[in-house]
Amino acid sequence: MTLTPIGDLSRGFVLRHRQAGLQSESMRLQTELTTGRVAGTRNHLRGDYAHLSDIERGLSMLESYRSAIAESDTMTATMQAALGAVRDHSADLSAGLMLAAQAGSPLDLRIASADAEQALGALVGQLNSRSAGRALFSGAAYDSAALAAPEEMLAALRGALAGTSTLAGVEAAFDSWFGSGGGFETSGYLGATRDGTPLQLSEDLRLGLSVRADDPAFRDTLKATAMAALAADESLGFAEDVQVQMIESAGAQLIAARPGVLDVIAGLGVVQARIEDGRARNEAAGLTLELARNTLLSVDPYETATRFEAVQSQIETLYAVTVRAARMSLLDYMR
Repeated sequence: MTLTPIGDLSRGFVLRHRQAGLQSESMRLQTELTTGRVAGTRNHLRGDYAHLSDIERGLSMLESYRSAIAESDTMTATMQAALGAVRDHSADLSAGLMLAAQAGSPLDLRIASADAEQALGALVGQLNSRSAGRALFSGAAYDSAALAAPEEMLAALRGALAGTSTLAGVEAAFDSWFGSGGGFETSGYLGATRDGTPLQLSEDLRLGLSVRADDPAFRDTLKATAMAALAADESLGFAEDVQVQMIESAGAQLIAARPGVLDVIAGLGVVQARIEDGRARNEAAGLTLELARNTLLSVDPYETATRFEAVQSQIETLYAVTVRAARMSLLDYMR
């Protein structure tokens, strides 16, 4: 039986231990050459993580801002689309009402009134728009529709108009219902009277979306549209001349309300511009932090390549020594 001397066993152990260390070092350096960053931050930073932690915290905050901006972007785009539809519906309706009032025939009045009822439904639908399950024009009442169904508002207005027979009486009833403390505030508008919680879009930009369906511009638009919708209502039985006056008055009121709607649209456009400005500043801040992190964790490619070549040379030397010592083949050595 052949006994292997302790010296040979020790030497074999030392060689294999050295081999494992060099292979690990080679893999680490190869990773650093590929990524351009240190494989282990502890030794590189000498245990001082304060600066890196600040950078990582800043990048994490920017990611949360990025999500808030994406949400705000979607919401404001949906709101602009809805407001654009409100603008277009009111413009089309006002033109049709003025033409019907000029024609003055019973058929034209009935058609104009029916068109106004359809337009009221479209306006309510737009102002009840939602994004990601959130009501857009209800203020802080995110889960609530902004407006009651158009038929419910018309039913309430029929009650308010009972007994009126002149344009002055009709306009007074509509002004009262849509005015402060009137039926619109108690049963027409279903949202909150305060705006929703502002979103933090950057370190110094906190932005709220304060467009609500109870805005005076929308009240005036809804009031004029509802008046035209009820002008030819058979249950109210207005005289033909009063119907003409109501249709004409409603058309004029829609035209008068248009600048207010355009102001709301323009104001929302300013908000969208601020969102884009916040996005640009966040991206710039993110690039700065990424650069700082890369600088902190980057490796010198020339130095790393030199060390990698040195380690490879040591591995080759160790292989030669091991082969001579144990008369191993390369395949055996790699095992």
